[in-house]
Amino acid sequence: MHTFQVNQLRVSCQVLTPIRLNEHKGSALRGALYHALRGSDHPRAEWSGFCANKAAPNCSACPVNAVCPVMRLVSTLDEQGTHGHQAPRPYVINPPIDDGRTWYNPEERFTFDLLLAGESKQLFPYVVLALDRLAHEGLGASLEQPDGRWRRGTARVTRIDALHPLTGETGPVLRPNDRLVQVPALPVTHADVLATAERLPRTGDLTLHFITPLRLVEHEDLVKVPYFRPLLHRLVERIKSLAENFGGGPVPYEIATLRDLADGVALVENHARWLDLSGYSTRLRREQKIGGLVGRATYRAADWAPFLPWLVWGSILHAGKNAVQGDGWFGMEAGEVRVGLPGYLSVWEQSAIG
Repeated sequence: MHTFQVNQLRVSCQVLTPIRLNEHKGSALRGALYHALRGSDHPRAEWSGFCANKAAPNCSACPVNAVCPVMRLVSTLDEQGTHGHQAPRPYVINPPIDDGRTWYNPEERFTFDLLLAGESKQLFPYVVLALDRLAHEGLGASLEQPDGRWRRGTARVTRIDALHPLTGETGPVLRPNDRLVQVPALPVTHADVLATAERLPRTGDLTLHFITPLRLVEHEDLVKVPYFRPLLHRLVERIKSLAENFGGGPVPYEIATLRDLADGVALVENHARWLDLSGYSTRLRREQKIGGLVGRATYRAADWAPFLPWLVWGSILHAGKNAVQGDGWFGMEAGEVRVGLPGYLSVWEQSAIG
Protein backbone atom coordinates (compact mmCIF):
# COMPACT_ATOMS: atom_id res chain seq x y z
CA MET A 1 0.00 0.00 0.00
CA HIS A 2 2.87 2.37 0.76
CA THR A 3 4.00 2.30 -2.88
CA PHE A 4 0.55 3.09 -4.27
CA GLN A 5 0.18 6.46 -6.03
CA VAL A 6 -2.50 8.43 -7.86
CA ASN A 7 -1.95 11.23 -10.36
CA GLN A 8 -4.74 13.75 -10.87
CA LEU A 9 -4.92 15.77 -14.09
CA ARG A 10 -7.12 18.82 -14.63
CA VAL A 11 -8.12 19.00 -18.28
CA SER A 12 -9.26 22.37 -19.65
CA CYS A 13 -11.22 22.39 -22.90
CA GLN A 14 -12.52 24.99 -25.35
CA VAL A 15 -15.68 24.15 -27.28
CA LEU A 16 -15.33 24.15 -31.07
CA THR A 17 -18.81 23.07 -32.16
CA PRO A 18 -21.92 22.87 -29.94
CA ILE A 19 -21.88 20.06 -27.39
CA ARG A 20 -24.94 18.57 -25.71
CA LEU A 21 -24.41 16.22 -22.79
CA ASN A 22 -26.78 14.24 -20.63
CA GLU A 23 -27.14 15.11 -16.96
CA HIS A 24 -24.55 12.44 -16.20
CA LYS A 25 -21.66 14.20 -17.94
CA GLY A 26 -19.09 11.74 -16.68
CA SER A 27 -20.63 8.95 -18.76
CA ALA A 28 -20.11 10.97 -21.96
CA LEU A 29 -16.50 11.73 -21.06
CA ARG A 30 -15.84 8.11 -20.18
CA GLY A 31 -17.37 6.96 -23.48
CA ALA A 32 -15.38 9.48 -25.49
CA LEU A 33 -12.15 8.41 -23.80
CA TYR A 34 -12.87 4.72 -24.40
CA HIS A 35 -13.64 5.17 -28.11
CA ALA A 36 -10.65 7.43 -28.61
CA LEU A 37 -8.37 4.82 -27.05
CA ARG A 38 -9.93 1.89 -28.88
CA GLY A 39 -10.47 3.59 -32.24
CA SER A 40 -12.95 2.95 -34.99
CA ASP A 41 -13.71 -0.45 -36.51
CA HIS A 42 -14.17 1.07 -39.96
CA PRO A 43 -11.28 0.18 -42.30
CA ARG A 44 -11.21 3.71 -43.73
CA ALA A 45 -11.45 5.50 -40.44
CA GLU A 46 -9.07 8.41 -39.91
CA TRP A 47 -8.27 7.23 -36.36
CA SER A 48 -7.78 3.53 -35.67
CA GLY A 49 -6.85 3.95 -32.00
CA PHE A 50 -4.63 1.66 -29.97
CA CYS A 51 -6.59 -1.60 -30.14
CA ALA A 52 -4.51 -4.01 -32.21
CA ASN A 53 -7.08 -6.79 -32.40
CA LYS A 54 -10.59 -5.45 -32.95
CA ALA A 55 -11.69 -8.88 -34.21
CA ALA A 56 -11.44 -10.28 -30.66
CA PRO A 57 -14.90 -10.63 -29.05
CA ASN A 58 -13.61 -8.99 -25.86
CA CYS A 59 -10.35 -8.05 -24.14
CA SER A 60 -10.17 -11.25 -22.08
CA ALA A 61 -10.14 -13.31 -25.31
CA CYS A 62 -7.38 -11.24 -26.92
CA PRO A 63 -3.92 -12.88 -26.94
CA VAL A 64 -2.13 -9.51 -26.62
CA ASN A 65 -4.17 -8.08 -23.76
CA ALA A 66 -1.21 -8.17 -21.37
CA VAL A 67 0.53 -5.38 -23.31
CA CYS A 68 -2.50 -3.51 -24.66
CA PRO A 69 -3.04 0.05 -23.32
CA VAL A 70 -6.79 -0.21 -23.96
CA MET A 71 -7.13 -3.33 -21.82
CA ARG A 72 -4.81 -2.01 -19.11
CA LEU A 73 -6.78 1.20 -18.74
CA VAL A 74 -10.43 0.63 -19.63
CA SER A 75 -11.07 -3.13 -19.64
CA THR A 76 -8.91 -4.44 -16.82
CA LEU A 77 -8.79 -8.08 -15.73
CA ASP A 78 -8.04 -9.80 -12.44
CA GLU A 79 -8.10 -13.54 -12.95
CA GLN A 80 -7.57 -14.14 -9.21
CA GLY A 81 -10.20 -11.64 -8.14
CA THR A 82 -12.44 -12.53 -5.20
CA HIS A 83 -15.49 -10.96 -6.83
CA GLY A 84 -14.92 -12.06 -10.44
CA HIS A 85 -12.23 -11.47 -13.01
CA GLN A 86 -12.97 -7.79 -13.55
CA ALA A 87 -10.63 -5.50 -11.62
CA PRO A 88 -11.54 -1.85 -11.00
CA ARG A 89 -10.49 0.41 -13.85
CA PRO A 90 -7.39 2.35 -12.78
CA TYR A 91 -8.80 5.74 -13.66
CA VAL A 92 -11.53 8.06 -12.40
CA ILE A 93 -13.27 11.02 -14.02
CA ASN A 94 -14.39 14.01 -11.97
CA PRO A 95 -17.05 15.48 -14.30
CA PRO A 96 -17.59 19.22 -14.75
CA ILE A 97 -19.45 20.67 -11.76
CA ASP A 98 -20.88 23.82 -13.34
CA ASP A 99 -24.46 24.35 -12.15
CA GLY A 100 -25.78 21.33 -14.00
CA ARG A 101 -25.16 22.68 -17.49
CA THR A 102 -25.64 20.23 -20.33
CA TRP A 103 -25.22 22.54 -23.35
CA TYR A 104 -21.95 24.20 -24.35
CA ASN A 105 -21.61 26.73 -27.17
CA PRO A 106 -18.52 27.41 -29.33
CA GLU A 107 -15.73 29.32 -27.53
CA GLU A 108 -17.09 28.37 -24.10
CA ARG A 109 -14.86 26.39 -21.76
CA PHE A 110 -15.23 23.53 -19.33
CA THR A 111 -12.88 21.48 -17.17
CA PHE A 112 -12.84 17.97 -15.80
CA ASP A 113 -10.37 15.87 -13.85
CA LEU A 114 -8.86 12.56 -14.90
CA LEU A 115 -7.12 10.48 -12.22
CA LEU A 116 -4.70 7.67 -13.05
CA ALA A 117 -4.11 5.10 -10.31
CA GLY A 118 -0.82 3.32 -9.67
CA GLU A 119 1.06 1.97 -12.65
CA SER A 120 -1.53 3.34 -15.08
CA LYS A 121 0.56 6.53 -15.03
CA GLN A 122 2.73 4.75 -17.60
CA LEU A 123 -0.22 5.02 -20.00
CA PHE A 124 -0.25 8.82 -19.77
CA PRO A 125 1.03 9.36 -23.37
CA TYR A 126 -1.86 7.28 -24.71
CA VAL A 127 -4.31 9.28 -22.61
CA VAL A 128 -3.02 12.60 -23.97
CA LEU A 129 -3.36 11.36 -27.55
CA ALA A 130 -6.86 10.09 -26.79
CA LEU A 131 -7.90 13.42 -25.26
CA ASP A 132 -6.68 15.17 -28.40
CA ARG A 133 -9.31 13.20 -30.33
CA LEU A 134 -12.11 15.17 -28.61
CA ALA A 135 -11.55 17.74 -31.36
CA HIS A 136 -12.15 15.11 -34.05
CA GLU A 137 -14.24 12.22 -32.72
CA GLY A 138 -16.51 14.46 -30.67
CA LEU A 139 -18.35 14.28 -27.38
CA GLY A 140 -21.95 13.91 -26.28
CA ALA A 141 -25.07 13.63 -28.43
CA SER A 142 -25.14 13.93 -32.22
CA LEU A 143 -26.40 17.32 -33.40
CA GLU A 144 -27.36 18.58 -36.83
CA GLN A 145 -24.55 20.69 -38.28
CA PRO A 146 -24.81 23.59 -40.78
CA ASP A 147 -23.96 21.18 -43.61
CA GLY A 148 -27.01 19.05 -42.68
CA ARG A 149 -24.96 16.16 -41.32
CA TRP A 150 -25.34 14.86 -37.77
CA ARG A 151 -22.18 14.78 -35.67
CA ARG A 152 -21.20 14.99 -32.06
CA GLY A 153 -19.92 18.29 -30.75
CA THR A 154 -16.19 18.84 -30.52
CA ALA A 155 -13.79 20.46 -28.08
CA ARG A 156 -10.09 21.22 -28.04
CA VAL A 157 -7.90 20.51 -25.03
CA THR A 158 -6.18 23.81 -24.27
CA ARG A 159 -4.18 22.85 -21.20
CA ILE A 160 -3.59 20.06 -18.73
CA ASP A 161 -2.35 20.59 -15.18
CA ALA A 162 -1.22 18.12 -12.56
CA LEU A 163 -3.16 18.73 -9.36
CA HIS A 164 -2.52 17.40 -5.87
CA PRO A 165 -6.01 17.18 -4.34
CA LEU A 166 -4.77 17.13 -0.73
CA THR A 167 -2.28 20.01 -0.85
CA GLY A 168 -3.71 22.12 -3.68
CA GLU A 169 -0.34 22.17 -5.50
CA THR A 170 -0.44 22.38 -9.30
CA GLY A 171 2.14 21.82 -12.01
CA PRO A 172 2.17 22.19 -15.81
CA VAL A 173 1.60 19.17 -18.01
CA LEU A 174 0.40 20.73 -21.27
CA ARG A 175 0.27 24.47 -21.88
CA PRO A 176 -1.77 26.40 -24.49
CA ASN A 177 -0.24 26.31 -27.98
CA ASP A 178 2.55 24.05 -26.74
CA ARG A 179 2.64 20.41 -27.85
CA LEU A 180 5.44 19.52 -25.44
CA VAL A 181 3.86 17.35 -22.75
CA GLN A 182 5.38 17.10 -19.28
CA VAL A 183 5.06 13.90 -17.26
CA PRO A 184 2.81 14.46 -14.19
CA ALA A 185 4.97 14.99 -11.11
CA LEU A 186 2.55 15.56 -8.21
CA PRO A 187 1.47 12.07 -7.18
CA VAL A 188 -0.72 11.44 -4.16
CA THR A 189 1.06 8.88 -1.99
CA HIS A 190 -0.08 6.84 0.98
CA ALA A 191 2.15 9.04 3.14
CA ASP A 192 0.18 12.10 1.93
CA VAL A 193 -3.07 10.32 2.81
CA LEU A 194 -1.84 9.43 6.30
CA ALA A 195 -0.69 13.02 6.88
CA THR A 196 -4.13 14.30 5.90
CA ALA A 197 -5.83 11.72 8.10
CA GLU A 198 -3.76 13.01 11.04
CA ARG A 199 -5.40 16.43 10.65
CA LEU A 200 -8.89 15.01 11.15
CA PRO A 201 -10.43 14.59 14.64
CA ARG A 202 -10.29 11.12 16.15
CA THR A 203 -13.70 11.28 17.84
CA GLY A 204 -17.02 13.01 17.40
CA ASP A 205 -18.92 13.94 14.26
CA LEU A 206 -17.76 13.74 10.65
CA THR A 207 -19.83 14.82 7.66
CA LEU A 208 -19.57 13.30 4.20
CA HIS A 209 -20.73 15.35 1.21
CA PHE A 210 -21.88 13.21 -1.73
CA ILE A 211 -20.97 15.44 -4.67
CA THR A 212 -22.05 13.00 -7.38
CA PRO A 213 -24.48 10.07 -7.00
CA LEU A 214 -23.20 7.37 -4.66
CA ARG A 215 -24.49 3.98 -5.78
CA LEU A 216 -23.94 1.12 -3.35
CA VAL A 217 -25.21 -2.44 -3.50
CA GLU A 218 -25.43 -4.61 -0.38
CA HIS A 219 -26.75 -8.17 -0.56
CA GLU A 220 -27.91 -7.46 -4.14
CA ASP A 221 -30.08 -4.53 -2.97
CA LEU A 222 -29.49 -0.83 -3.64
CA VAL A 223 -28.50 1.10 -0.51
CA LYS A 224 -30.81 4.12 -0.30
CA VAL A 225 -29.88 5.23 3.23
CA PRO A 226 -26.19 6.17 3.63
CA TYR A 227 -25.32 3.87 6.53
CA PHE A 228 -21.61 3.79 7.23
CA ARG A 229 -21.02 0.02 7.14
CA PRO A 230 -21.91 -0.62 3.45
CA LEU A 231 -20.12 2.57 2.41
CA LEU A 232 -16.90 1.57 4.15
CA HIS A 233 -17.19 -2.04 2.99
CA ARG A 234 -17.38 -1.12 -0.71
CA LEU A 235 -14.79 1.61 -0.31
CA VAL A 236 -12.19 -0.68 1.28
CA GLU A 237 -12.84 -3.37 -1.36
CA ARG A 238 -12.27 -0.82 -4.12
CA ILE A 239 -9.10 0.78 -2.74
CA LYS A 240 -7.61 -2.60 -1.78
CA SER A 241 -8.21 -3.99 -5.29
CA LEU A 242 -6.77 -0.89 -6.98
CA ALA A 243 -3.65 -0.97 -4.82
CA GLU A 244 -3.04 -4.69 -5.26
CA ASN A 245 -3.67 -4.68 -9.02
CA PHE A 246 -1.82 -1.49 -9.91
CA GLY A 247 1.44 -1.33 -8.03
CA GLY A 248 0.56 -0.88 -4.39
CA GLY A 249 1.47 -4.38 -3.26
CA PRO A 250 -0.58 -6.41 -0.76
CA VAL A 251 -2.80 -4.42 1.58
CA PRO A 252 -2.39 -5.74 5.15
CA TYR A 253 -5.91 -5.02 6.36
CA GLU A 254 -8.79 -7.40 6.91
CA ILE A 255 -11.96 -6.07 5.31
CA ALA A 256 -14.13 -8.14 7.67
CA THR A 257 -12.48 -6.56 10.73
CA LEU A 258 -12.95 -3.01 9.42
CA ARG A 259 -16.52 -3.79 8.40
CA ASP A 260 -17.33 -5.03 11.90
CA LEU A 261 -15.78 -1.94 13.46
CA ALA A 262 -17.98 0.14 11.18
CA ASP A 263 -21.04 -1.15 13.03
CA GLY A 264 -20.02 1.20 15.84
CA VAL A 265 -20.36 4.30 13.62
CA ALA A 266 -23.77 5.93 13.93
CA LEU A 267 -25.63 7.89 11.25
CA VAL A 268 -26.78 10.89 13.28
CA GLU A 269 -27.96 13.26 10.56
CA ASN A 270 -29.11 12.38 7.05
CA HIS A 271 -29.58 15.03 4.37
CA ALA A 272 -29.06 12.69 1.42
CA ARG A 273 -31.65 11.76 -1.17
CA TRP A 274 -31.82 9.33 -4.05
CA LEU A 275 -31.31 10.87 -7.49
CA ASP A 276 -31.70 9.29 -10.92
CA LEU A 277 -29.70 10.90 -13.72
CA SER A 278 -29.89 10.16 -17.41
CA GLY A 279 -26.76 8.92 -19.15
CA TYR A 280 -25.94 7.10 -22.34
CA SER A 281 -24.44 3.63 -22.52
CA THR A 282 -22.35 3.09 -25.65
CA ARG A 283 -22.31 -0.63 -24.86
CA LEU A 284 -26.11 -0.88 -24.67
CA ARG A 285 -26.60 1.88 -27.28
CA ARG A 286 -29.37 3.54 -25.32
CA GLU A 287 -30.02 6.06 -22.57
CA GLN A 288 -30.19 4.73 -19.06
CA LYS A 289 -30.96 5.97 -15.58
CA ILE A 290 -27.95 6.04 -13.27
CA GLY A 291 -29.06 6.57 -9.71
CA GLY A 292 -27.39 7.19 -6.37
CA LEU A 293 -27.35 9.21 -3.18
CA VAL A 294 -26.50 12.93 -3.22
CA GLY A 295 -26.42 15.42 -0.38
CA ARG A 296 -24.69 14.96 2.96
CA ALA A 297 -24.70 12.69 5.98
CA THR A 298 -23.16 13.15 9.41
CA TYR A 299 -21.72 10.22 11.37
CA ARG A 300 -20.48 9.85 14.95
CA ALA A 301 -17.74 7.50 16.15
CA ALA A 302 -15.81 6.96 19.37
CA ASP A 303 -12.66 6.29 17.32
CA TRP A 304 -12.29 7.36 13.69
CA ALA A 305 -8.64 6.29 13.45
CA PRO A 306 -9.18 2.91 11.66
CA PHE A 307 -11.36 4.53 8.99
CA LEU A 308 -9.73 7.87 8.19
CA PRO A 309 -7.07 6.71 5.67
CA TRP A 310 -9.74 4.83 3.72
CA LEU A 311 -12.03 7.85 3.70
CA VAL A 312 -9.23 10.13 2.51
CA TRP A 313 -8.35 7.71 -0.30
CA GLY A 314 -12.06 7.45 -1.11
CA SER A 315 -12.40 11.22 -1.46
CA ILE A 316 -9.85 10.92 -4.28
CA LEU A 317 -10.82 7.61 -5.90
CA HIS A 318 -14.60 7.64 -5.25
CA ALA A 319 -16.77 4.85 -3.85
CA GLY A 320 -19.40 2.48 -5.17
CA LYS A 321 -20.44 1.70 -8.72
CA ASN A 322 -19.72 3.76 -11.86
CA ALA A 323 -16.75 5.45 -10.19
CA VAL A 324 -14.79 5.64 -13.45
CA GLN A 325 -17.42 7.94 -14.93
CA GLY A 326 -17.67 10.18 -11.90
CA ASP A 327 -20.17 8.59 -9.50
CA GLY A 328 -19.38 8.21 -5.81
CA TRP A 329 -17.33 11.41 -5.58
CA PHE A 330 -17.43 12.64 -2.00
CA GLY A 331 -15.61 14.98 0.35
CA MET A 332 -15.64 15.33 4.10
CA GLU A 333 -15.49 17.85 6.89
CA ALA A 334 -14.97 17.58 10.61
CA GLY A 335 -14.81 20.77 12.62
CA GLU A 336 -12.63 23.22 10.68
CA VAL A 337 -11.00 20.53 8.52
CA ARG A 338 -12.29 19.95 4.99
CA VAL A 339 -10.94 17.24 2.67
CA GLY A 340 -11.82 16.59 -0.97
CA LEU A 341 -14.43 19.32 -1.30
CA PRO A 342 -14.28 21.53 -4.42
CA GLY A 343 -15.06 24.71 -2.51
CA TYR A 344 -18.72 24.85 -3.43
CA LEU A 345 -21.70 22.52 -3.50
CA SER A 346 -22.63 20.70 -6.66
CA VAL A 347 -26.06 21.49 -8.05
CA TRP A 348 -27.15 17.97 -7.03
CA GLU A 349 -26.02 18.43 -3.44
CA GLN A 350 -27.73 21.83 -3.25
CA SER A 351 -31.00 20.29 -4.42
CA ALA A 352 -30.67 17.43 -1.94
CA ILE A 353 -30.16 19.76 1.00
CA GLY A 354 -32.84 22.18 -0.18
